[in-house]
Amino acid sequence: MANRNSYKYLGASMLDAAKILEPMRNNNFEVTIPSLANGDNFTLSVASYSAPQINVSTINVSYANSKVKFAGLPEFPDSTIVLNDYISMDTQDTIMAWHDMVYDPLTDEIGYAKDYKKDGILTEYTAKGDFVRQWILQGCWPSQISLGDFNQEGGSVRQITVTLTYDKIMKDTSQKADEAIASVRRGYQNNTNRLVKAE
Repeated sequence: MANRNSYKYLGASMLDAAKILEPMRNNNFEVTIPSLANGDNFTLSVASYSAPQINVSTINVSYANSKVKFAGLPEFPDSTIVLNDYISMDTQDTIMAWHDMVYDPLTDEIGYAKDYKKDGILTEYTAKGDFVRQWILQGCWPSQISLGDFNQEGGSVRQITVTLTYDKIMKDTSQKADEAIASVRRGYQNNTNRLVKAE
């Protein structure tokens, strides 16, 4: 007959006993555009954000009856950010002013990239608000804006949906980010060591 003690670290029991796993929650984040006018209003208005992707295209080289694939150019598809439209923060005016740098409907002018491209930051935190990691959103700008729906029967918060276009995204490897991650990992490792000794 199997010893029930041999199962004490299986499944959910293992996770509970280890005390070393803390999941990242998808609501502990901030998106900031430091050089954007009224950038704090933008950050506080963010309701949801589809994180950008990193794709690498392939180069196919045929030889005899086969094909060999090599890494091609990187691609960074657009992503979507949804903003709550706060009247007191002029959320709509903030995002429209940024979009006017791209294209001004009054003058019919297309702006210069040096003016409308901004470097954004995606920051991830623990549930306690401790820093975990950061991503640099290089050369981002609003390529599409949807001002949301109006409904006489509704009563919910109106939201603005913005398509953000990027040149590149990359993980922030600054000392601050590295030290924060190392501190979290040291804490998990200490818990693991204590568990092993207890056994």
